[in-house]
Amino acid sequence: MGLPDTRSPFLLILSSLLPPISISNTMASDTGPAWFARHPDGSIHFSGVPERLKAHPALKQRGIALAAPSKPGVVFRTNNSEGADHVVKVLDLATEELPIYERLLRDIDNPANHTVPCEIERSGHPILIMPMLSRMHSVVNFDCKSQSQLLRFFYQLVEDVDYLHQLHIVHMDLRVGNVLAGMPRDATFNPVVKPHRVYIIDFDTARQYELGPGVQQAIELPETQTVPPKGLTHFDPYSWDVYCLGRVLEWIMKEYCERKQGVPRIAQWYINWLLRDEQGCRGVCRCRPTARTARLVLTFLRLLGPLVDIHDSVVGPAKPRAGQLHTSRTP
Repeated sequence: MGLPDTRSPFLLILSSLLPPISISNTMASDTGPAWFARHPDGSIHFSGVPERLKAHPALKQRGIALAAPSKPGVVFRTNNSEGADHVVKVLDLATEELPIYERLLRDIDNPANHTVPCEIERSGHPILIMPMLSRMHSVVNFDCKSQSQLLRFFYQLVEDVDYLHQLHIVHMDLRVGNVLAGMPRDATFNPVVKPHRVYIIDFDTARQYELGPGVQQAIELPETQTVPPKGLTHFDPYSWDVYCLGRVLEWIMKEYCERKQGVPRIAQWYINWLLRDEQGCRGVCRCRPTARTARLVLTFLRLLGPLVDIHDSVVGPAKPRAGQLHTSRTP
């Protein structure tokens, strides 16, 4: 199958907004992305893979032939219909992503660590080589057949956020698009992937702090795709992660509700507890639980899951209110 039409109306308009650049000046900076492919006239080829990656010796040695960008200039993917697919990310050395991945990959065997098992290739500019994984809606559609199974996937995400926070790492951009899962097909072609396991990706906006949860003061929020509640501009960074986590769990629950046509009572209560009314704390947040507390509470709630499954099978789950099942598939 060929690549998508690289001169679609959208790409033509986007490319026309950027001035042509001579081929002699198309190499990426030494610090990181963006690495763009170019058309013969020097304009950006948004659907292409830059020659620098096509000819990368480490990728060629591994038999990885990148086919298209997932995020132009930064993330690129293969397109193997009958084999293992990979994703390559150009690391930005102006961020903390590289040192964070170095820390997390040293502890990759920790059950609480839900970092994608990947390689940091350092020949030349550092790049990240990862197995391609599935989007979260695949997990909800195929693996969440009951509320207890839904809570199991909740727990994996809460467990990883707690793990990161114990290392004083704050993700800062937790959202549905940054949560992936290993499905059985993924594990078949990439043995390092564990089936039915949730993974958190993209640490390019993540930060490391000297102080941990319950001690770190509020900071000014960087640009984020998650809209802060009440228009707040300052947040305890650990509390911000927990708030964003609650929004991710809310999206997952809505996907579950659409399929089951009912509201899982325990899951709904838990999400509301994470997203409780924000008080705009300028110091250490006291209005939202820490990830450690959230993990302990969810451990207890999971014990009730089978009982609720039995109740739902006899009485039926709670009926959704008007508009409660609406959800956007945009990450």
